[in-house]
Amino acid sequence: MPSPTSRRTVLGAGLAGTAVALTGSPSAAQPAAPARADLSFPSTRLARETRHLVSRTQEAYLRNHSLRSFLFARAAAEQAGRRPGQDYDVELTFLICVLHDMGLTALAGTDQRFEVAGADFAAEFLEQRGMTDGRVDTVWDAIALHTSPSYLTSPVYQRRRAPEIGIALDGIGIDVLGGPDALPPGYADRVLAAYPRLGGSRTLTDAIVRHAMSDPRKAPPMTLPGEVLHQRHPSLPYQTWDMLLDSAGWND
Repeated sequence: MPSPTSRRTVLGAGLAGTAVALTGSPSAAQPAAPARADLSFPSTRLARETRHLVSRTQEAYLRNHSLRSFLFARAAAEQAGRRPGQDYDVELTFLICVLHDMGLTALAGTDQRFEVAGADFAAEFLEQRGMTDGRVDTVWDAIALHTSPSYLTSPVYQRRRAPEIGIALDGIGIDVLGGPDALPPGYADRVLAAYPRLGGSRTLTDAIVRHAMSDPRKAPPMTLPGEVLHQRHPSLPYQTWDMLLDSAGWND
């Protein structure tokens, strides 16, 4: 009988976008590929412009999370035998990772939940710099849905959507609900030395709550922002599903 799976493992695998299903896993007989010796980032013009944007608009804890997410995504993909430039587009993966939380910044804030606000901002930012529609769509999909990763377990989705989405969400998930064990030995320590957590996922959650409290439309019920806000502040008004049904005009 298989051993029971811990709650942390389930949550980590979910937010990471089910890395095994999307990127594969090295066999027991084959050692994992070593992570890159450096902590480099893509050097294309668009990648440089995007990193500059993130550096001037995201607070240090958020910027470090965004950059770590890419480094973890690349390391996990390499560990699973995915080859940059052959099995996935490194620049596209980088853009997803570093832009995925722009909705929490003042520059990209709207009256929408932060995931959608960030996706819209990223799409406009990339369109203005000449990115083609298909690539923009991949970035938008990944960012808008990065807190709802269960759709990634769909085999049809895996077959019909770009691999960069799963790889990027894997890195994001490792940094939020994963841990060093998901990465090659010693790799996390090197990344954290360069890009410390500065409060990590707790600080990130605080930012999501502040964002949600600024406008009820940013925390709709049954979304991550809405649920986190309700858990942190249960006394605030909260629409349940039955309340939504009651407000419908069908009198069901």
